[in-house]
Amino acid sequence: MLSRWRHLDVGAQRCYLVCWLWRVKCPDCGVRVDAVPWARPGSRFTRAFEDVVAFLAQQMAKGPDPATGADRLAHRRAHPWSGSSPSASMTAALSGLERVGVDEVSYRRRHRYLTVVADHDTGRIVSLADGRNSQTLGDLFAELGDPKHSLRAISIDLSGADAKANREQLPGARIPHDPLHVVRVAADAVDQVRHDERNAHHRSHTAAGRWAKHTRWALLKAPERQSLGSLGTLGEVYLHNRRLYRAFRRYHELRLLCQLEDPTLAAAHPDGWLHWASRSRLQPFVRAARTLRRHRDGILAAIELGLANDRLEGLNSRIPLISHRSFGFHSSAPLIALIYPCRGGIVIELPLRSSHSNPRSAEGSWRASRPRRRHPAGGRRSSRTRRRSSRRSRPLSRA
Repeated sequence: MLSRWRHLDVGAQRCYLVCWLWRVKCPDCGVRVDAVPWARPGSRFTRAFEDVVAFLAQQMAKGPDPATGADRLAHRRAHPWSGSSPSASMTAALSGLERVGVDEVSYRRRHRYLTVVADHDTGRIVSLADGRNSQTLGDLFAELGDPKHSLRAISIDLSGADAKANREQLPGARIPHDPLHVVRVAADAVDQVRHDERNAHHRSHTAAGRWAKHTRWALLKAPERQSLGSLGTLGEVYLHNRRLYRAFRRYHELRLLCQLEDPTLAAAHPDGWLHWASRSRLQPFVRAARTLRRHRDGILAAIELGLANDRLEGLNSRIPLISHRSFGFHSSAPLIALIYPCRGGIVIELPLRSSHSNPRSAEGSWRASRPRRRHPAGGRRSSRTRRRSSRRSRPLSRA
């Protein structure tokens, strides 16, 4: 069987490797072809060519299009390679996973989402797929294989679908809830109390309604980071509107609870906060307490382990950037193929950057063994100094 592989160009000419391979038919395994060391199984390109294309797609500013143009490779032929090679190289680097986070990111209009699984320790993307339901997350963990059994913690938001998939696939792992989403529940309750106070005073048609409208940031911002004007507004809230001040206290108590310096004290504080919030006679906080009580174990796990999805929130801003700089994609498959080499922690070494190919960097090379002429005063003489010394040593010509 005569096979051909596309290799790196030689000058301005395209280069192909052609070789005869044995093709055998096994009664148990089917038709098999000899494996070659210069190409991956099933690929029509050499390993060196694939590494160069992957490096260009990782470094260039417009995704795989300049890479395909530079290597004179058709765009429809680049994507079948890019969908398989990065995932294969990442599979070998998945050993030792202990703490991962799960989040969703929108990559297109009309509710098109990607489910992202990232490593908390390294910040790289472990796996991602199109969709954001429990079935999608279950399939992602099923594809991980054996490395998923070493996971100790999987941080998620307050989504029940993610918790269900985690309990089914990894029943022994802890499921902490992201403190940012937990505090956001209380922040929405504060906003609802403020809206109710504003509506009770005829919205912005009265001075009291306008005053309640402009108290938002004084209620939500941390007191140690507020300006003098915001602290003055907060003092007015304390004197004139006790409902808003109680909402302010409940919100910041929960915020400080998620930032405890001693995690051993976390077990007693959530119960106290839930008790006061459910009896605060503020309906938004009563609903918030009912929501957080269902996720009490996950909140305690996040405080004890010190996990948050801040790394994933940072990745969520990078993934749309990768799509925008490539001017969009028709489907999620090429986007996922480009995310892996860019944000998956893959280090691609160019095939021509080895030490033996560069005589100047090789140890024991001719230039390294060649003695250097030194100036008597120390250091190497510059070319200007050498020209001056040669003129001085030149004999004077007679007239």
